[in-house]
Amino acid sequence: MSGPATLATESVRERDFRLLWIGSGISQLCGMSTVVAFPLLAAQTLGASVGEVGLITAAGYLPWLILTLPAGVYSGRLPPRTMMLLADLGRALIVTMVPVLAATGHLALWHLYMSNVLVSCATVFYEIVYLSMPPRMLPKDKLVHGNIRLQIARAVSLAFGPTLAGFTVQLLGPEHAPLLNSAGFAASVTCNLLMRSRIEATSSTSGAKGMWAELSEAVRFVTRRPVILASIAGSAVGNCCFAAYEALVVIFLADDVGVAPGTLGMLLGSVGIGGLIGAFSAGRVSRRLGTARAVWIPAAVLAPAGLLLPMTRPGSGLLLFFSGALLFHAGFSVFTVGQATLVQLLTPPDLLQRTVACVRFISRGMLFFGGLVGGGLGTLFGPRVGLAIVMFLWLSAPLITASSRLRYWRDIPTVE
Repeated sequence: MSGPATLATESVRERDFRLLWIGSGISQLCGMSTVVAFPLLAAQTLGASVGEVGLITAAGYLPWLILTLPAGVYSGRLPPRTMMLLADLGRALIVTMVPVLAATGHLALWHLYMSNVLVSCATVFYEIVYLSMPPRMLPKDKLVHGNIRLQIARAVSLAFGPTLAGFTVQLLGPEHAPLLNSAGFAASVTCNLLMRSRIEATSSTSGAKGMWAELSEAVRFVTRRPVILASIAGSAVGNCCFAAYEALVVIFLADDVGVAPGTLGMLLGSVGIGGLIGAFSAGRVSRRLGTARAVWIPAAVLAPAGLLLPMTRPGSGLLLFFSGALLFHAGFSVFTVGQATLVQLLTPPDLLQRTVACVRFISRGMLFFGGLVGGGLGTLFGPRVGLAIVMFLWLSAPLITASSRLRYWRDIPTVE
């Protein structure tokens, strides 16, 4: 039975989960300013080529290849709130250096690469902790709802962040727009400081095992779970294509289609609107299809709409981008919620943070290669053809996930 003290603790943790959600949501929303500003700053101010712009995207994802597995161990050495606080403070300081360098006339292309790398280093630690928080702050019957909230925050940032960033670039210029990102990190720090939960570090006594022993334990767990492996493979393909899309889409819309920064931001925001629709409908879809079927069926059905994006033309042809992005990302938003819930439900609590690190190492590590692929395709074939190839490859992600026995399940079982 749950006593008053237990109920009070649950209430505090649910309140703190809302603060975590709000702070991270604001941070993600404002963080889109650098996604729009850095490519424009590189191409228009520093004279970078399409390939060099693609390297900015790739540089931001390189730490996921290098740091993710060690971060899965060492992020558990400190209390999770402390780890997230340090990551936010570091990211705010690094991003602020770009406008400072631009104002003093010392900004160079390598500064943008270095900024993305260092911010991403802090983000690796932040996200591994952040994604392991729902099971530690919410009861199991509210876990799907919690993951939906996190996906809503992500979708809001994709829906309205580019528009906000586009107009910020238009008003302040790309060299000052990153300050909006710094403000978002400051908001996340404030929400963190308002939390009251005392969630302890997960690895306070595990140092004797050693990093490789701890990682090996998590790797053995993942490799013996074909369902988790298939979901990681599908997510890896999807993330590779997403990074290639990011490397191409701004230059495609700005140069090939010829849209202004404000309109460009609104078009990029259609991706988030689709994600928002998918996130809000994820609970209903999971109840109707089952939590297992919801992982892959909506994405498989809606993925072909992404082929409309490279057909975008000026004028009324912009509707092709809007409608294609809306439908495509609605399906993949449901996929993201389902994939996170699948890993959380199939993983024992003491292995969750390290398992998340293994999942992120593979899926997020592919973002680095995706940035290189996008830049390479843009250089070889131009942004439009490169984008068409990327969107075609993206169709395979949900089918790979369904290649395991997941396709026979209606609901995801819960590990005891």
